[in-house]
Amino acid sequence: MQRKLKNQIYTGANSRQSLYDLTIPENWNKKLIVFIHGYMGYKDWGCWNLVSDFFANENFGFLKYNASHNGGTIENPIDFDDLDAFSENNYSKEIEDFEAILKVVESEFENQPEIYIIGHSRGGGIALLQSQNDVVARIVSWAGIASIATRFPSGEQLEAWKKNGYYIRENGRTKQQMPHSYSQYEDFLTNKNRLDIEKYCRNSMKPTLVIHGDEDQSVNIEEGEQIASWLKSQLIPITGAQHTFSASQPWSKDVLPQELEVVCKLTLQFFNLDFSSKNDLKAEKMSMMAELVKLARADKEVRTEEIQFLTAIALDLGISDTDFKRIVNEHIDFVVPHDDASRILQFQRLVLLLFVDFEVSDKEVIALKTVGMNLGLSPDAVDGVLEKMKENGGKALSMEELKGLFGAGLN
Repeated sequence: MQRKLKNQIYTGANSRQSLYDLTIPENWNKKLIVFIHGYMGYKDWGCWNLVSDFFANENFGFLKYNASHNGGTIENPIDFDDLDAFSENNYSKEIEDFEAILKVVESEFENQPEIYIIGHSRGGGIALLQSQNDVVARIVSWAGIASIATRFPSGEQLEAWKKNGYYIRENGRTKQQMPHSYSQYEDFLTNKNRLDIEKYCRNSMKPTLVIHGDEDQSVNIEEGEQIASWLKSQLIPITGAQHTFSASQPWSKDVLPQELEVVCKLTLQFFNLDFSSKNDLKAEKMSMMAELVKLARADKEVRTEEIQFLTAIALDLGISDTDFKRIVNEHIDFVVPHDDASRILQFQRLVLLLFVDFEVSDKEVIALKTVGMNLGLSPDAVDGVLEKMKENGGKALSMEELKGLFGAGLN
């Protein structure tokens, strides 16, 4: 039975209480996603409940919480009843809040789950600052900020802020005049080293995915490009998407907007990637990527969703931008992966690509079956995987399901 906790109390920075939600699905995979909201945000904003449902339906646990000083209260977590708390918020407090949430997780579970983080906007910056945290396994930035220093006023505005002790910014939704104490900037100056997103990205060893809308007016996509370059990874741009990937508050529909659904699917694929199975042979990696590109081109039209999926896989395999362009523009010899597990996992990646744009053509199916034969896989098992994933709406199969279909000794 699914376990769902709503509006539970935790104690965050400065001993201030705030709220969190926790969902654990019936068939939990023992992986817990912690979601960090952005500036003037909160855990129940817009589509965040639907995002929680999306990942719970994929067997991931999901925890989202309100930053302790986001302006909400225990009684009213949605609007901003406590502007004094909002005024005194800062990035150091939000890091403290995340640490407090990890203590909640520690108390909730006897056997600690793998922690994956999704951070949106300012929350993306907080997530990236966890790259040295041993408890965190993977990080995803959704429209994340690349710099905290640039969030503050500068020049004459900074001097006026210092002199007055606060400045005001209007909340576009509630029209409230939101005060910002100068203590926020003082905290940044005191804790510059801990709040240096660039430094943490450059030193990160955590698998990290960077997703950004190419029409984001709040956090320019150039910030996503900076983050990806520091991480030596690739940015996945979402074509036509703005800062919240077409979500808004309030959100009355019971389905995700298309752009946000694509973001969730790309994040899911990244969370499901088996990093332990990566092979060091460059030729094998290039070949695997080339087969994915060929399959995407099987119906003559490479869709945006397919390009985004290909970019995510290239990131996982450690394929550079230069090599990725080579794969797209040149013929790459086919190299069969060296072991059964790698062949089967590569085939599942191909099937995931088939379903990522929600449209499966006959030519794509034929191309997929041809690759399956080239990989030396049983035609009946190939058909079984296709049928099973079609029944599951294009979801990845578990290791146990793959073992059952292929009869392979997968670890």
